[in-house]
Amino acid sequence: MRLVSHLNVQQNPFYIPDSFMSTFPIETISLDFDPFSTYLPNKSMSIFGLKTGIAYSLNEPLPKTFTVKSYHSNVIVKASDSCPQADAQYVAASNPKLSQILQGKKHLGLQTADCLAVSFVFEEKEHYLGALSHAGWRGFTSGILQNTLEVLKQEALAVGISSEHLLSGLKVHISPAIFGVSYEAGEDTQKALQKHGEILFLKYPKMNYYSECYQSLIDIYQDAKLSSVVENHLLQNQQSCYLPHKIFPDLQLLAAVEFVASGVLHENIEILRENTYNHPTLFSFREATHKKTNRSLRQWTHLCFPSTED
Repeated sequence: MRLVSHLNVQQNPFYIPDSFMSTFPIETISLDFDPFSTYLPNKSMSIFGLKTGIAYSLNEPLPKTFTVKSYHSNVIVKASDSCPQADAQYVAASNPKLSQILQGKKHLGLQTADCLAVSFVFEEKEHYLGALSHAGWRGFTSGILQNTLEVLKQEALAVGISSEHLLSGLKVHISPAIFGVSYEAGEDTQKALQKHGEILFLKYPKMNYYSECYQSLIDIYQDAKLSSVVENHLLQNQQSCYLPHKIFPDLQLLAAVEFVASGVLHENIEILRENTYNHPTLFSFREATHKKTNRSLRQWTHLCFPSTED
């Protein structure tokens, strides 16, 4: 699993519980450019050396982008000019027909301000599958990531690609989101995350080994090294450290565990491990609420299509 950042990790630690670090082999990568810089409008992050990349923008999507109107659902739709209500969209095509399917567009795009944006890519000589999903805790626990995987499996099977082959080649990129150390949530979130975990490991019983790690990520306050970080965050925001029925879930890490449990290879998962809360560039709805600043700002994640000009 790859943890990526352009920030100084001494000043902006990853804040990952030991339970996660001891479960997965981790590779840490430092970017030599700022992926959010407005001075690099065409700079995209390559995903595992594929032709597909990830690009970011602030407040407005890049030109020629398929978008959706997210509403914390588990709905996934085929990419369309109509900007439908959904929390995930996808493109599936044989490479000779890709330019026809894309209709001149260059990206899938969606906006976030603490929630997850997750990109899925499968590239082969003859076939291309790409998807982009939005997941806050409601969408996550209602199955938006599972639904996205299932649609990709169906599209792959339609062109003769087995689910096993798809999963072995599928690359996943998880964009910046709010870290668990900055994200206090309530009892309803806790119950939903626990129930989602139960359903997940009933669906994939051979992956039950990862269930303990999943459970630990529902409340990282229980991690001995991170509890003081959580308490410091609360004090900085003039909140009491005594928070009955409060948890601190880490959605980026929970999503990574879900993907591994679903059959995605851990070495094909990449997390841009940067916290939207207190980020030098990105927006955080939670931070804006605490500090009483503009809560309408957003960042856009774009899954960039491979060139069709060859």
